[in-house]
Amino acid sequence: MNSCNEKPVVIEDPRNNPEQFKKVDPSIKLPQVLKQDTYLNDLDTSAGMEISSDRINMFYRTETDTINDYYDYIVDQEFKGNSTADDGVSYLHLIRDGDTLDYEILKNDRSVLRFKFMRDSTVHEYFPETRPGKAPTVIPD
Repeated sequence: MNSCNEKPVVIEDPRNNPEQFKKVDPSIKLPQVLKQDTYLNDLDTSAGMEISSDRINMFYRTETDTINDYYDYIVDQEFKGNSTADDGVSYLHLIRDGDTLDYEILKNDRSVLRFKFMRDSTVHEYFPETRPGKAPTVIPD
């Protein structure tokens, strides 16, 4: 039951004041955004990447150890000073100790991250560690 003191919610109709509402140009292709999650390599599930808000950890897990390589990163639409915004191409730049590794983002959705390493054009594919619908791992007693 509503209280007498509550104010009614007013929803603006954009048809009444169209200048107040920003129109989005569908021809503008925005840069990709990487989801913060842990991804495993499609060829070797011991290798993967963990994406946080400010760093990416490229890791390799063995039974006895884990190797971690932490990078700062930037996702943009620029490669070697040239804008690729008109083409809608986004890049992932991994930065550490003054060195930069550049990857073109080929696919970025809930099921896969696919990158092309710009130095040698190799393609790297990762899938989320906790894939929806993946069968649970049964650990024996």
